[in-house]
Amino acid sequence: MRGYKFFTFVASVLILGALQVGATETENKTGEFVATKDWQVIAEGQAIPKGLHVRINLQTGLKEAKLLDESERGTALQSQQEGQAADENEPLSLDYKPDIIEESLRRVKEKKKSYAELRKAYKEFQKNFRTDGELIVQLIDQYRNFSKTPLESELRSKLDSLENLEYLLHQIDNALLFIDNGGLDDVLLPIVVNDTNTALRISAMRVLGSLASNNPKAQIKVFEKNFGSHLAQILSSSGNAGEISAALHAFGALLRKFPLAQQRILSTSGTQALIKVLQSPDVELRSKSKVVTLISDLVQEKRFVLETSKDAPDAASTMAQYVLLEFQPWLQTHGYCPALDNVLAKDYLHLLEQPEIVEQFATALETTEDLCSASWSQSSGLRHALLTVRNRYANSQDEYRLEVSQVLSKLCERLFNKPKHTELQTIDPNCSG
Repeated sequence: MRGYKFFTFVASVLILGALQVGATETENKTGEFVATKDWQVIAEGQAIPKGLHVRINLQTGLKEAKLLDESERGTALQSQQEGQAADENEPLSLDYKPDIIEESLRRVKEKKKSYAELRKAYKEFQKNFRTDGELIVQLIDQYRNFSKTPLESELRSKLDSLENLEYLLHQIDNALLFIDNGGLDDVLLPIVVNDTNTALRISAMRVLGSLASNNPKAQIKVFEKNFGSHLAQILSSSGNAGEISAALHAFGALLRKFPLAQQRILSTSGTQALIKVLQSPDVELRSKSKVVTLISDLVQEKRFVLETSKDAPDAASTMAQYVLLEFQPWLQTHGYCPALDNVLAKDYLHLLEQPEIVEQFATALETTEDLCSASWSQSSGLRHALLTVRNRYANSQDEYRLEVSQVLSKLCERLFNKPKHTELQTIDPNCSG
């Protein structure tokens, strides 16, 4: 009986501790406990039959019971016989009992504490929760409170604010809320126009590109604030790769699907700024590929609208705006054809391991081929560059490079389809990679 007394004592203490955390298993207090092979909670005051396996669940603090497994029956019977033979008045050994009790109570208290902490954390979350609109207004106010002088101690906070705005303003409604609360005038315009810190200008132009992308109402507001000419100025004068990339992103977001902005900006400084990026020896190829991609997109945009709007009376106004747009003549005037020719003729070796950039240049060549074919077809440097890249990719095992080589082959056939250019009929082994 010693083992049975010990178990009864421990179970009583632990059940009292479990009641402090609000155990709710109170059903069937007087009903018979029906045991199964699975552990079941014993309700308070509920009687259980003899011969069950009983335990205290240390995680919940509740008393549980189940039928004995076959492997446990022999051990249980032996323990019962030993208990009956022992003196029932023999004192119970307490050598290890306090450790079990303390551990059980500790776990119960920890569980109660964790629930309290969760409730507290949830209340803090509710108290500090902000909608997107509230966050945007808060970030604008925060930026207004920064000092006007470029303090290094405030730079990190400014960059963090701009990074958060870039994320939030992808959504159309958020972008318009930002504009309505003075974000263009108080945050972005002063940075883009006057700030001397390059990192801040880059972040501000990323925010500008984020809010203007596929957002016609935001595009109009950005256009009205004359951001187009400011971005063109940055493209014409900057030598920083990150700044040029951010400016191109914002410039493209402002111009795409906005013929009025294209007309006003590209007819003045915009086209010239794009060509200057192509002509600059200090600008990396990736930035130049973004320039030709933007040019290609704008040329194709006009063609698409004119072709699809012929039989759409409701699109007459939009079509009229694109008809007046003379982007290709402006490109020719500012030297687009020789600029692109020089980029590929001088830097083609850097393209051999950059098939994605080669594809962007190839698309631009195809899109503006009718504009520049007369000069390009006479350029031995351009022919050599395109054939060299084509031959290298044609000998590659990479499927993507093989596809790009096929595009270059078709382009070369159209531009240089003359008998003396024998490279078009056979791949030059000296150019293969």
